[in-house]
Amino acid sequence: MAVIGLGRSGQAAARFLAELGENVLAWDERDNPDAATALIQIPGVSVKFEPLDAAVLKACAQIVLSPGVPRAHPAIAAAIAAGVAVINDVWLLQQHANAHAASGPPTFLGITGTNGKSTVTTLLGLMLEQYGLEVETGGNLGQAALTLWHELNTHYVLELSSYQLESLPGFRAQIGCLLNVAPDHMDRYADFDAYRAAKANIFAAQQAGDVAVINADDPACAPVWEQLKQGPATVIPFSARQAIPGGIYPMDHHMVDHRIPDKPKKFFDLSHLKIKGPHNLANAAAAAAMALSVGVDYPTIGSALEMFAGLPHRLEWVRNVDGVDFYNDSKGTNVAAVIEALQAFERNVVLIAGGVAKGGDFTPLRELLPGRVTQVIAIGKASDQIAEQLDGAAPIARAESLQAAIEQGRAALPRGGTVLLSPGCASFDMFNNFEHRGEAFRDAVQGLAPMEMAS
Repeated sequence: MAVIGLGRSGQAAARFLAELGENVLAWDERDNPDAATALIQIPGVSVKFEPLDAAVLKACAQIVLSPGVPRAHPAIAAAIAAGVAVINDVWLLQQHANAHAASGPPTFLGITGTNGKSTVTTLLGLMLEQYGLEVETGGNLGQAALTLWHELNTHYVLELSSYQLESLPGFRAQIGCLLNVAPDHMDRYADFDAYRAAKANIFAAQQAGDVAVINADDPACAPVWEQLKQGPATVIPFSARQAIPGGIYPMDHHMVDHRIPDKPKKFFDLSHLKIKGPHNLANAAAAAAMALSVGVDYPTIGSALEMFAGLPHRLEWVRNVDGVDFYNDSKGTNVAAVIEALQAFERNVVLIAGGVAKGGDFTPLRELLPGRVTQVIAIGKASDQIAEQLDGAAPIARAESLQAAIEQGRAALPRGGTVLLSPGCASFDMFNNFEHRGEAFRDAVQGLAPMEMAS
């Protein structure tokens, strides 16, 4: 059996399979000294750091593919054409858990979408944990899927990316959720329809009695919703802005459960919700819909909603300096995420955006900028594209570094306002990852001296 890609999930898969007695070929095209150190001493594991060889992969019983390696890679595509099953660590987890869990096959709750996955996954895991269920939370978020295995677990809450959903044949999310779909990873997919189809795989193996939770506000989800209406699962829509019979939504400053026709029930006072912005109303509704679907009660859901303060790098308030609030939204790596972040503010915003564009278009931001954004500061490789596509919608400046952008943003708001880092891009031109970028932003903001001290 081959494990291709030796990042976090690949290393966990190689270790897991070796513990089951499998002979494992662990392979990565890039040098990875940490992986080599971690894996080379494990009995049954051989390690390669060289270009993939189609002839070798065609001879494998199965390939466990890490999400960062595309199925379109020539050697992987050749193996698929030869009939080799290409799966991933989430598939292995479900197969193993279904066979070996102490109390029978566990319930898998899967969350996908372009934005909001980590927030909903974490919030849902908190709800189930507070209710007293034996639950583990991870996947594309935090711990690799196979590190979550324990025979006593009855529930797994998994964030699932489109990359992971490509290699999950027959994976059954008894409770599946599609949060939203917006252009992202267009450098990997042929077109938007292909990307949306990958996301919709989360519902592909659902059966009668399962639950499909879907965004009623997102037009891009509508074709998937129509398909679900013809399927076996119960569909629960959620909304951040409209009453939707059969679903979960906010109304009159409360979260409402309207799953039972003609009996909407208010169950949470939204004045106690800490996470900011209309997109987080949608996230809260989605998490509540999934929790209710496995029997979690209203008081527990309300307690978790009240407790949850959000995740690092996701519209995270960092500090106020001289009346200027600094928000870290480094996880906003696509334009749709930037739109959500901007909608949380009404005026006097300096937006820091840029990095490595992922095939996206920044023009959808134009309608949000007038009256709301005082200045856009473009950084990184995408700065020319941002400046060109947003020209005339707001004043545009450029900065050579994130530190310089922060200082320019502060200077542009002498009477107070908000400096928002929401890049709409990947980070790899200037940072290791979005976490590194967010930490650099935090550190730089924490290092700012108040004006009176600076003078």
